Amino acid sequence: MLVISYDIWQRRFAGDSGVLGRHLTNPYTRRRYTIVGVAPAGLAYPVGVEYWSPTVYGGGLDVVARLAPTATPAAARAEFFSAIGDMYRKQRTRGWEVVAGAQIRTFPQAVLGDVRPVLQVLAAAVVLLLLLACVNVGSLVLLRMATRTHEIAVRRSLGATAGDVGRLLLVETGALAIVGGSLGFFLAVALLRMLLVLDPAGLPRTDLIRLGNAPLAAAVGVTLLAVVLVGVLPALAAAQSDLASPLRIDVRSGSETRARRQVRRWFVAAQVALAIVVLAGAGLLARSLERLQRIDLGYRADRLSLLWLAVPVSRADAEAKFSALLDWIPPALRALPGITAITPVEAPPFFGPQIFNAPWEVEGRASSEPSQNPRIPIEAGGPEYFRALEIPLLRGRGFLDTDREKAPKVAIVSDGAARLLRLGADPIGQRIRMAGDTSTGAWRTVVGLAGDIRFRSLREATPTIYLPARQYFSQGLFAVRTVGPLTGLLPAIRRAVHDADPEASIVRTQTIEELLAGQRALPRLSTLLLSGFGLVALLLAAVGLYGLMASVVREQTREIGVRMALGATPAQLRREVLSAALGVTSVGAAVGLAAALVSSRFLMALLFQVS
Repeated sequence: MLVISYDIWQRRFAGDSGVLGRHLTNPYTRRRYTIVGVAPAGLAYPVGVEYWSPTVYGGGLDVVARLAPTATPAAARAEFFSAIGDMYRKQRTRGWEVVAGAQIRTFPQAVLGDVRPVLQVLAAAVVLLLLLACVNVGSLVLLRMATRTHEIAVRRSLGATAGDVGRLLLVETGALAIVGGSLGFFLAVALLRMLLVLDPAGLPRTDLIRLGNAPLAAAVGVTLLAVVLVGVLPALAAAQSDLASPLRIDVRSGSETRARRQVRRWFVAAQVALAIVVLAGAGLLARSLERLQRIDLGYRADRLSLLWLAVPVSRADAEAKFSALLDWIPPALRALPGITAITPVEAPPFFGPQIFNAPWEVEGRASSEPSQNPRIPIEAGGPEYFRALEIPLLRGRGFLDTDREKAPKVAIVSDGAARLLRLGADPIGQRIRMAGDTSTGAWRTVVGLAGDIRFRSLREATPTIYLPARQYFSQGLFAVRTVGPLTGLLPAIRRAVHDADPEASIVRTQTIEELLAGQRALPRLSTLLLSGFGLVALLLAAVGLYGLMASVVREQTREIGVRMALGATPAQLRREVLSAALGVTSVGAAVGLAAALVSSRFLMALLFQVS
């Protein structure tokens, strides 16, 4: 049975109402399906899926469940694990063991992954940038009011009411806001298109990112609020100020101007502080990204690729069919001149440490307590596994072609796994098994000790236990090391696979470097965006500082002229102006550095080997 997506129904069947009951054949497995339903328009889970068929358990299962109206996530979690435990106990009565684990996540966590901390940091940066822009505009409003104080006083003395002056200022401020908002809208559209063109692999559901009514309304609302707070209200306050004061006092030299100038100094210092906070965050992310790009993986990623093979199988003969692939595929591909090594693998890199793992126990120290049996991820490989990935063997040997189903069971442990299992300095010869597996031949002899690798996670080395693929299970996934790029070898690889098994086909290929790029895409994007925010913040702070110093120089023109007439040199006057600017920026820098130290704690979830 098969349910097809709405898009497939429209594209392939032209919306035919008689599509139910028609048949489709999977080109890879050659299995025939009957169409029994059409999914509603807009359903896109999992992303990119266009066909849904009944679940066939294959060693791992994802389940989507909806909580009851009165249920809490914690209660549902406890109930789920209780049911899993009951299932395991029932399976034990059948004479065999089930060793598995379960991970429960909310639906947004499952779909969006770890993107939430990144978005929170970027949202905080946007708020800081908005605050900086408001402070910048506020300082400009103060400067503008200082130059128009006499004009406003004259208008009031000639009969204009505070409301008349307020409306005039509101129209002027509103016109500027409309121009700025329009420019911001077009800039947002352009930047969004640029982001979608980049299509970072770590950012989920980019297909749903659009500048719709809700974000546009929010942006307009925030802009209007900012205009009212930093533009209109100060202007109205100036319009309702004392009429006599500006007519009596020369604003270029009076105390009122000095007070406003001091306020503008604090505004500029605040801009410098906010800019330093954003720039410090960008610097930390940039250093983290640099560390992430230079990290030692423990294996060699270049010229290493993955091949996913599919064969038409039923559940009954799946194990035998995939086991046969281990006999046919490696020799066929190894004969190609561009391939130096090939091995079956259990899962692609960065699949997560919670998948394909099991609790393990050491002979002589078996315990029924879960805390005494650490859960360690499992990888499966062939005789060329460690040569293909170039993982160093610290002691013992790798897998042999004789490590087959009926041969004594063996295992290779990573250095981290040996420490978790407390195998000592020399684990060779010790025996381990999956905890609770009492079947005959469950014990495995450790024949090798391998170096730690960053295979399940890029941010930390994952303790791993390696098993021979013939003594575990193969899923048709192979890793190949090539002399040149994979794309040039693919036609020959496809022919070799077809010659070895006409029913087998390569359904997907991917290089390890592409997987690495996907892992680094989100850190790179967040660093790029935060760096852009930092540069804008720095530009705004520079504009604010320039405006302050320009107004200071303009207001002190008379004083400067008098001092030069009394013998002051231009160099002395420049030093005084620069000293004033340096004083403002020093205060802002000190406050900004202190704020950056405090705010850096919120970046810890995004940083790698940076503190």
